[in-house]
Amino acid sequence: MRGKNVFWGIFFIAMAVIVVASKIGILPDVGVFSILASAVLVWVVVDGIRHRNFYEAIFAAAFLLIIYDEPLGIEGLTPWTVLVAALLLSIGFSLLFGTKKKGKQCIEIDWNLDGTGGKGTGSTSEQCSKSHIRCENNFGETIRYINSDNFSKARLENNFGRMKIYFDNAIIQEELAEVKIENNFGSVMLFIPKEWKVQKELDHCFGSINEYGMCLGTGSAALRLHGETNFGTIEIHYV
Repeated sequence: MRGKNVFWGIFFIAMAVIVVASKIGILPDVGVFSILASAVLVWVVVDGIRHRNFYEAIFAAAFLLIIYDEPLGIEGLTPWTVLVAALLLSIGFSLLFGTKKKGKQCIEIDWNLDGTGGKGTGSTSEQCSKSHIRCENNFGETIRYINSDNFSKARLENNFGRMKIYFDNAIIQEELAEVKIENNFGSVMLFIPKEWKVQKELDHCFGSINEYGMCLGTGSAALRLHGETNFGTIEIHYV
């Protein structure tokens, strides 16, 4: 953590020097807004590469190209050609290499799947009663009702679609259950009992994470939410 802070501290100090130097004629006058936007986007590119988040890194690089399209002589490609190319590249690299797994991954989880194996391309609705749930949705809408009496883990992946997961009939027997979410260009809606204690460790890139209702946390059950959303939304509804 200390090394990370040193790196970014030096980075932003350098950006301050560049801003001043550009205004006194030492460097070309690019504009304070462009420099500050570039600093943020470069940070996003580095963070995306570090976490192997191709959507984050490639789209940030695309916006950098859009900002500097005139000096680079690519005005004819911005903005839509560059953005479409960024989208296709992000999808391609994500399919080929996947995303970096955060933390230690020491245990192989044998996911128990119901019905179609959890993969949806149309509109599907299913009851799931296993302790380990995996649900993948691509270009469609899927609804899952988790009715497990010993819910432990769920892995949710949504791409260009809409996913609704209802946990209001699930029971957590262990000390902590967890849900891993990967959402790209779509929406994931979680319906969670308001009595559960919820730990949120969610990241977003050009997207949002919204909560509705009130988490009371009066029960003994605890749920850890972790993962990310890229160009999409994660909604947490307390019911």
